[in-house]
Amino acid sequence: MTGYLDEHMSPQRLAQVVADRLDAEESPVAGYWYEVRGDRDKYADDLRRLLVGTAVVVLVVREIVFDNPNAVQSEFVDLIDKHRDEFEQVLSELPEYPPAVAVVLLTRRVPAVPQVASPAIMPGWFPRVGGTIVPIYLRDLTWTGSSAIDCSESAIPQICAGLFTLDDALLERLTSVHAAEPATADAFWVHVRFDDKYDFSDFLSRSRRFRATVRNKQAFRPNARSGTTVVARLWKVVQRTSPETLGRIGADLATALRLTDPLGHDWHQAFASVLGRPANRPPAPGVAFASSVLRTVAASAQFVTVAAHADDYDAYPVALLRSTSLDLLTAMRDATSLLQTLDLPDDLTRGRAR
Repeated sequence: MTGYLDEHMSPQRLAQVVADRLDAEESPVAGYWYEVRGDRDKYADDLRRLLVGTAVVVLVVREIVFDNPNAVQSEFVDLIDKHRDEFEQVLSELPEYPPAVAVVLLTRRVPAVPQVASPAIMPGWFPRVGGTIVPIYLRDLTWTGSSAIDCSESAIPQICAGLFTLDDALLERLTSVHAAEPATADAFWVHVRFDDKYDFSDFLSRSRRFRATVRNKQAFRPNARSGTTVVARLWKVVQRTSPETLGRIGADLATALRLTDPLGHDWHQAFASVLGRPANRPPAPGVAFASSVLRTVAASAQFVTVAAHADDYDAYPVALLRSTSLDLLTAMRDATSLLQTLDLPDDLTRGRAR
């Protein structure tokens, strides 16, 4: 049941969301929308297999568009009536009649109708409530289907690996620049040395030794308290700094990395970085990039940390968790690629040669 990278939720996740919702349903009949971008028939088949033994009927919606708010409930009942065989088959396989029956409507797009309960007359053949007026709830799960922060769609192992790889790119760049011009990183080191007594060169060596002990980069989590990695230091300084002051640290990081203007490479700015930007835009592309790295690292490290304590937090929409994860991964991938492909400026290259 793989191959659903374009979907907000995999069939496995949607099956769990539907089961959880059904357990809490008060109405005898509930309908759930879900927008499928790819092959709806394959998605429906996989979802049905996962929901065997439950009071859930999965339907692929083709003809009805549900665009008229005044006709949604009647169209929904008509759809149930049209698929009587599917309902009778699903219900006949249950040991007893359930308190609630759910219908998952796989659509090409989510109808723009209010998610409210309205009364509707059920078809006469429908068990227990046939011919009676019942309140029917139609809810969208595409954007509201929720899960714990550490769900698979959050891609926490991939974010951990992204942080580890970006840390390597930052360490290598800082090491190369520092070797050619030791004073270049001094202003940046002042911001991130905190209470440590050793110098920047010692930190780079300590960080390299620590990284050699990491056996599984997909389980890597920066430790802001110990500060053994570059990304851990960046995370800690963001936690302690106001957005306005963070701009100055970004400028000093850009200097320590010897970023040229223009950078010569495209890069993605994570949405979390945009939200944390100061009132004034950075004056140069290099500073903008370095400032974005600071905020992206902090947001990614915070994400994997709260995921490790997911039991302490509410569930959130899977679409939000997944899009947040993909956004951070894209930003880290672009930052890593940019740092790995930048050449040292000519003046530093000549300095290293001497």
